[in-house]
This record gives sequence, C-alpha cells and structure tokens, in this order.
Amino acid sequence: MFRDLRFAIRQLRKSPAFTATSLLTLAIGIGANTAIFSVMDAIVLRPLAVPDMNRVVTVYDAQNPADDYPASAMGKYEDWLRQSHSFEDLAIRTNQSLTLTGAGEAAHVTAAAVSANFFGLLRLRPLMGRVFTAEDVQPGRDGEAVLSYGFWQRHFGGVADVVGKSLTLNDRVVTVVGVMPKNSAFPPDAELFLPLAAAPQQRNDRSHRDYFVIGRLKRDVTVQSAQAEMNSLNARFARLYPATDLGWTTKVTPLLENINGSLTPLYMRMCVGATAFVLLIVCANLANLQFARGLGRCNELAVRSALGAQPARLLRQMLTESVLLGLGGAVAGLLLARLGLDLLLATMPPLIGRYIAGWNNVSLNGRVLTFSLVLAVGAGIVCGLAPAFESLRLDLVNQLKSGGRNATASGRTHRLRNIFAVTQIAFAVALVIGAALMVKGLDAMFHRSDRYRPGRILTFNVDLPDEHYGTPQKRAGWYDESLNKIRSLPGVKAAVVTTNLPEGNDGTWNDTFRIDNQPVVPGQVQNAARLVVSPGYFSALQIPLVQGRSFTVSDALDTAPVAVVSHGFATRYLPGINVLGHKINLGSANNQKGQGIVIVGVAEDVRYQWTDDEPEPAIYLSAAQLPSATAKYVVLVDGDSLSVAPAVRHSLAGVDSALPLDAMQSYAEYVREGLIGLTNATTILAGDAAVALMLAGIGMFGVMANLIAERRREIGVRLTMGATREHVLRHFLRRAAILLGIGLAVGIPMAAGLARVVAHLLYGVDSGDIAVFVSVAITIAAMAMLAAYLPVRRISRIEPIEALRSE
Repeated sequence: MFRDLRFAIRQLRKSPAFTATSLLTLAIGIGANTAIFSVMDAIVLRPLAVPDMNRVVTVYDAQNPADDYPASAMGKYEDWLRQSHSFEDLAIRTNQSLTLTGAGEAAHVTAAAVSANFFGLLRLRPLMGRVFTAEDVQPGRDGEAVLSYGFWQRHFGGVADVVGKSLTLNDRVVTVVGVMPKNSAFPPDAELFLPLAAAPQQRNDRSHRDYFVIGRLKRDVTVQSAQAEMNSLNARFARLYPATDLGWTTKVTPLLENINGSLTPLYMRMCVGATAFVLLIVCANLANLQFARGLGRCNELAVRSALGAQPARLLRQMLTESVLLGLGGAVAGLLLARLGLDLLLATMPPLIGRYIAGWNNVSLNGRVLTFSLVLAVGAGIVCGLAPAFESLRLDLVNQLKSGGRNATASGRTHRLRNIFAVTQIAFAVALVIGAALMVKGLDAMFHRSDRYRPGRILTFNVDLPDEHYGTPQKRAGWYDESLNKIRSLPGVKAAVVTTNLPEGNDGTWNDTFRIDNQPVVPGQVQNAARLVVSPGYFSALQIPLVQGRSFTVSDALDTAPVAVVSHGFATRYLPGINVLGHKINLGSANNQKGQGIVIVGVAEDVRYQWTDDEPEPAIYLSAAQLPSATAKYVVLVDGDSLSVAPAVRHSLAGVDSALPLDAMQSYAEYVREGLIGLTNATTILAGDAAVALMLAGIGMFGVMANLIAERRREIGVRLTMGATREHVLRHFLRRAAILLGIGLAVGIPMAAGLARVVAHLLYGVDSGDIAVFVSVAITIAAMAMLAAYLPVRRISRIEPIEALRSE
C-alpha cells in the first residue's frame, strides 16, 4: 500500500491540471456537505449533551391530536409523579419574564423556574458551582440562580469568580450558585434558572396549564408503552376531576422532537439532501474526468499487464489514486467548510442561539471530521470505481501493437460517460427549479407584510413586572400614559399596542371559548387566536372593519367587556347570522366577574403566524379592559421608523426608567428576523443549485471535448471526403441535444417532487409553477448547448490535414 501511495502521488504530480481540477471539484462537494452536516449535527441530531437522549421525553396535555404545545398543569404533574411507573423521574419547569436591574440599563431576561431534579434528569453538570437542591425549591428559600453560559458571558464577561455574586431580578436579589456549560442550552431561550418553589395551592392546581414536564424513561420502557400507561391514568383522572381533565388527553413524545419544532429539522434535511445532490454531481463530473484520463493510460496499463500485473493489483492502484484525490479534496473541503460556517454564523442574528437549541455548538468537531473522512473515501471510490473497471477492459494485443496511438473508448465507456452527464443535468434541473421556487416564495413572503407599511413602523416589546404592575388598573395606566407620550413626539402619526404582529414568528395564544346560546357538539373543541390590542390598532395597520365598530376610549375597565372578531371567526362559528351582540366566554381570560364579552365588530382576516396556510380565527380584546402584562408597541411615523427610536426611549424612561424596552427595530426587520431560518435554507439551496448548474455545464463540455478528441481522425476523414463543417457541427450538437433531452426528461419529474416539498415549507408556492419550470429548463438547455458548442465549434474549424497529421 505504501508503494501504491508513492506511485499515486507521482502519477498525480505528472498531471497537474487533472489533479488541481479534481481537488477543487471535490473540495466544493465535500466542503459543502461537511458544513451542512455540522449544522445538522448541532441543532437536529445532538442539540444537547444529554446522555441517552432517546430516553428523554416530553409529557403534556392536549385537547386534540393536532395540539403540539407541550404544556401541562402542576396538579397533573404531581399525580404523574406519584402514580406512573414508566419513568425513572419526572421534572417540571415554567417560563418567567423578569427585569434585570442594578447592572447598567435595565434589561429584560427570560428565566426558567425548574424543579430540583431538572438538571439531574438531563444528566447535566454545571461548568462551575452547583445546581439546585431539594432545600432550594422550598418557598421562601429560593433565592439562588444558575446562569446559562451565554448569560454568564454577556453580563459577567465570563469572569471565573461569578459564583456568589448577586443579581437583582424584579427588585429581588438572588445569588449566583452555578453556571451551565455551553452545550447544555435547554431550554434554548432560558438565560438563567431559578428554583421552582411551588406553594401548596399551586401543586394542587389542575386548571392552569403553564408548565412543561420532561421525563426519563426506564431502560425497559418504550415511548409506546409509556403512552399506554398515561392513557390509562388520563382516563382515571377524567373520572375523578371532570371539571378540569375531561376532554384532555396526555401525549408522550421524544424530547428531540419538541426542542426545535418540526420546521427546523425539515429545513435542515432538505438542505442536506440538496447538498448531497451536489456531491453526486461532483462524483459524476470527476468520474468523467477519470474516464478521459484512463483512456490516455491504456498503454501504461497494457504494459503493466504484459509484465504480469494482475487485474486486482491494477484496480487497487487506480482506486488508491482516486481515494487519495478524495482525501486531498477533504482537506481543502474542510477549509471551505470552516469559511462557510464562519460566514453563516456571522450573518445570523446574535439572538438566534436563544431560540434554536444547539446553535451555539456548531463547529467542526470530531463527528464532523469523521463524516468528512467517510465522504472523502466514499467519493473517491464512487467516482473511481467505474473508470477503473473500464480501464481494465482493454485488448492487450491491439493496445501494444498500436503503441498507444489513436486510443478510443469502448461503447460501454461512452454509455457510462453519457449516463454521468445526464445525471449531472438531471440533478441540476431538480436543484435549480427547487431553488427558484424557494426564492420566489421567500420573496412573496417578504412582501406579504407590505400592506402594513413595515418600513414606517417602529416596534418593541414591553414586559410589565407584577411587582409594579400587578393589577389591571396599573397596567392600563401604564399603557395610557406611555402611548400618550409617544403620540406627542414629532413625526409620530399613531401609537398602539398589541400582543402579536401580523406575519410574525412568535405564535399566537390560542384560547378555548363558548358562544352564548350556541350549543357545542360533544367532543368538539372551539378555539381561536386571542389578541389584546389598544384602540386605533386596526386603522394604524390598515386592517379594514367588515362590520360594526372598533375599540374606543369609552371601552374602559369599568365598562362591559367587548370584542372584535375576525371574518373567519364569524363565518366558521356564526355562519349566516349577524354576529354583533353575541357574547363570548373565553376559557382562560379574565372575563371580569364572569361576564360574557360582547362582539361589537368584525375585522378582515389577518395571518399572524407566517407558517399558517390560512389566517386562523381571531378574537381581539381591548387593552384598556383586559390589559396584558406583555405587549408589542406599534409606532407609525412619517418617514424612517428608526429615526424616532431615541426619542421613544427617552420619553418612556421618564415614565419608568427601570422598565426595559426590548427588540426595538423596524417592523420590516422584525419580519426579516422571523424568516431568517427560511432565508438561510433558501440561500443554501440557491448556492447548491448554482454549483450544480456550473458543474453540469462543465460536465457537458467535458463529454463533448473528450468525444471530439477521440474522433479527431474521423472528423478529418469526413472533411477530406467532402463533409461540410456545418454538417460536422450539427452531428455533434445533435448528440449533445439528445443527452440534454434525456437529462431534462429525468430531472423535471425529480424537480416536481422537490417542488412539492418546497410548497409544503412555503405556503403560497405553486408546486406546478409552469413559468419556473419552463424558464429553468430553457436556461439549463441554453447553458448545456453552449458548453457543448464551444469544443464542437473549435474542431469544426480545424483543417483536415491537421486532424490526419498523426497518421
């Protein structure tokens, strides 16, 4: 093998053009796949450094099989903890929105209040300090905090003596007792952890489903058997507690499925598949290069065979060269992968690590290097095996007689090279059409918010802490004063608050409801998106009212609560009748002493979640009557929205300087951030498509150039015997057109399958978009025929004597 390696290196040094081209081509294919796999590994396959991750599950309540919000009631968790036998342990957490003060400008932080066994269940050890003990989760003794790695770096600069320092959260001082490592960011949005010190009444509460439960299965228990046990317990609870548990089911799902949702893994798998297509195109391209090179080595192989070399020995030698090329391409590919990852991480928003578990762990680690090595060896074998076998299929006597002159490829070799060329075209067609559909769909999604004038709207978030704004009166007072301050600023045309913005990525709060005098079918669940908005919201965002009125200043805390519903709500739940005057009873909203909420208006449908195919039914409540603790401000200005940002901060600091204003940005930037994952996936697919298109053109050029080089003598004879140059040109272009036609015929059905995937990811994309299919097919056809025309045009102009000179 050592001799084979030395000989392979010598042979590759003798062919610098072939070696450089091969290494560059492989570097592109292997580098792209390595970079994509490193992201896939970090955020999909191993987002957390949790041992036996397959045994960790999420346990939650659901009202119908489609519910995927993994929340439960603490009272039910306590019952699961006592009565279930499928789990080694069960842990619980809930999210808290807090205000950090005493360290410069006030800042909003997201905390996770967790049970004492939370870290132990996940087998997570702190980077420094300790985690919580059973004593820490007792009411009145919960004054400790464990920091996430990112929070430690941002707020403490990564100092080693952070344990023992204090933080002021919502005017309460807590002591830092530990710091978690970088690869244990779960939940990903938690910046710090606090003890979940539940009072007895909380532990018995079965109605407020605000908690998230995870469990670790026993070694001999499967997810299916745990689900069966929970179904049995759920039936018992429904009989014992019909008021809170009847109509609810319990779901057990692997934690890995809930960490990053369903879209992120789907995007990543699509990117991995598309990039794998690129590597296959690379292998096909390199195989064609090796076919051409093998033709020039026929005499060498014939001499070695005549001297006693066995076919297996020659095959091993040729595969050694091919694998050596693969390893060299992998080394260069790792450099390209490193550059690509640096570019990817630099272009993504800094906050993305708080929402995608594992994002901060993206790196070229040992698993990625092993994957790159496997790719290198695999690519070397795949692209070298067929050319090596064909090179050994030679007529030894005739080859030695000819002395290597006028060597031509066999019919089998021509067929294989044609197959590789067709494969490149087919894959390029599929990738380019898929990328074109994604780019077109993404552009449409960016412009879906144009009706709301996103460039002229400034938005930011406010979380009102209970310590200062614990009553509806105080929250309503804050909104009145803050909105009046903002409206008085120069250039501001309108200022309103809402809990959600259209075309967002935050998700709406869905609430169950009942309409007075409207019977509900047993087993049927009525729910709708619940939004809290201030008067003027619909006019500020140019959302037309279909019927009735909007909210006014007369809708106050001491008046009967009113609501505006969406047109979709009216047509679904009150079809064919006048909805105005009907009363709604919400499942979890404060209905002011049980009063029904009167419908006073109907607004046009609005899509609040960009992933929704159609707008969901919505119920709008008045921020003056049911003020929310969290809100998004919408400030409409005459010109650039960011121009009023300093004035807004200054004016609200005069109302409450300790209240942080988060995520202050233009509405257009808010939409872009919401689509950043999809933008990234589209960019990757578009890059893959561009590389595939380039390689397909190079492949067609190479096939025609090699074919013409082999038939150079024949062309000279044809020209000598009277054939016109136009006839020679048409003859070879017809050959290229046949290959192109077969490639299109194979690639378009592949593209149709990919188009259906894109249509599933981007709602509004037409998987049968004829304009995209036709324009891409014409573009690829023109590119391929141009690539074929260049070598054909050159040989058609050659003088016959030059073509025959070697004879």
